Amino acid sequence: MEYRRKLKPDRSITGFIPAIFCLLIFGVVLILKGVPEAILAAALFFAGYAGFSAWIFYRTRNQSYLAASIWQLAFGLFLATNPRYTLISGITPVISSVIYVILFSSTIWLLYLFVTRKAKWKGRDLFELASMSIGPEPDGFTRRPHPVGKAEYTREELYGFAAFLRKNLIAMPYYEEHGIVFVPVKMGDEFGYIFQPEKFRRDRTWIAFDFPGNVTVNISGKDYVDYKEELSFDQLCENLGQLFIGFIRYYCKDESGRILYNLERPGLGITS
Repeated sequence: MEYRRKLKPDRSITGFIPAIFCLLIFGVVLILKGVPEAILAAALFFAGYAGFSAWIFYRTRNQSYLAASIWQLAFGLFLATNPRYTLISGITPVISSVIYVILFSSTIWLLYLFVTRKAKWKGRDLFELASMSIGPEPDGFTRRPHPVGKAEYTREELYGFAAFLRKNLIAMPYYEEHGIVFVPVKMGDEFGYIFQPEKFRRDRTWIAFDFPGNVTVNISGKDYVDYKEELSFDQLCENLGQLFIGFIRYYCKDESGRILYNLERPGLGITS
């Protein structure tokens, strides 16, 4: 049976901002200086962006950002060493061949990660899953945290669960004295998290696990109004919390693959 999605369509262009910015730089330098200088400017942009991707890899440990960093650096070198347009001379055929091999290999790796959803921030999938069994019921949005029950885990298992969710771009963990708070991140919102993590946490939905096993959910107004219709707020909080409780049970039983399998149920695309 086809599932009717409850979230509004994702029309964010945030993911295209780096490409737009690169094209603007290329166009301005092309007009002011010429083709070789414009290509070199684009090469420098890709090299700089490779550093940014490496930083995100450090923050998330998600291998798609490592692959992106390598690809961006290799593509920047490919542009900078192009014998037809480059301002850089003295590049040997061996160096060019190494650059081509790295660029080709990283392209295949990156495409694989995109197709297999390993490069996808899965916040929208979480919100769709949480709303699957809820019909329209305008009982109103509230800002109060919602206790959803208890889960059994050790402190070490909770830390391992946090690393798993972060690495697979399911939710970002915030470590506190009494537990860990998880914040789902949707595609297009990752830059908000990267640049302003504390503000992002205050403004978005979170699921808190304390060390004794208590689980509390708070759904933000921004995420709530992203649904097409008003849904039962208490039930939505309950479903989201129980979803995470189920996830940590899978993790503690060494069945982490079931978490990723469940996140494919809404059938969202790799860019949503």
